[in-house]
Amino acid sequence: MLNTLEANSFSLAAASTSMGHSISLLMENAVQNEARGQLISTATVAQCCALMISAGAASAAAAKPG
Repeated sequence: MLNTLEANSFSLAAASTSMGHSISLLMENAVQNEARGQLISTATVAQCCALMISAGAASAAAAKPG
């Protein structure tokens, strides 16, 4: 009889622990995806700025009489 009573509480504790671990993995993945997204966004802005500067320099060089 004692084993039956302990099995119920153990199974509930195991299920709760497993659910908590799964949720923590999901949250960790969400944080990592957000960080990667911001890194890609920053790289994209830097690349666009570099292209605008180089296009401006090229048009300025082409406009010089010479």
